[in-house]
Amino acid sequence: MSNHPSVKDTQVKMQDLINKYVELSKQDPESEPSWQCLSKSGETKIYRKEEEKDGVLLDYLVATTTVQGVTAAEMAEVFHNGKLKLEWDHTIEADKKLETLDDYCSVYHQILKRVWPTAQRDIVYASHKQKLEKPGEHPSWIVCNVSCDHPSVPEGTSGYTRATIEVVLFCQTVCDKTDPTRKDVSCRIVYSASVNPGGWAPSAAVRAVSQREYPKFLKKISAFAVDHVKKNEIAF
Repeated sequence: MSNHPSVKDTQVKMQDLINKYVELSKQDPESEPSWQCLSKSGETKIYRKEEEKDGVLLDYLVATTTVQGVTAAEMAEVFHNGKLKLEWDHTIEADKKLETLDDYCSVYHQILKRVWPTAQRDIVYASHKQKLEKPGEHPSWIVCNVSCDHPSVPEGTSGYTRATIEVVLFCQTVCDKTDPTRKDVSCRIVYSASVNPGGWAPSAAVRAVSQREYPKFLKKISAFAVDHVKKNEIAF
């Protein structure tokens, strides 16, 4: 019997994550004692964020960066769109949509390229994109990718080791012009990804890989997004 949540349970969890990361986006990591800066490279900073839940102290990694020439809506679309993802994320071998839940939420089965000598991984996850509107400001956008079960690909039947994910990308447009050009807009990002590769892996090793991969991921998606939208009309 699977320990992963159903699609319905996952949708509830995604809303909880949205609420959590909207609040996180309002915090100043440099002045909050619960944030510890682990590394910095240009605009990108990696933090360890601590929080207490049910009397237990939890910590997780959060990355922040700012990308020039892109809006929140455009960055969220690059991350959420399955076809675009295959163009910039070269760790993916195949990405199949299993079910459309609504205009902004679908369930996918993703097969990752094998990294020798480990077993090849797959993921079944729901991906949800949501606009966050606030009076007087350009809307922010958030994307949540959270593992779930789906009857079309039960765990243990695909021939792969099933990994699980909990990924959040919060995007906020920074722009103070009424008639902006590309050079007048930028996107502030708050990103966190919790990945359990399946099988046995020490938690310290998983954390070390995450800390190393966050900047690579943000650099890759940012470069693709800037190039993808540079000739398009600005979308908020």
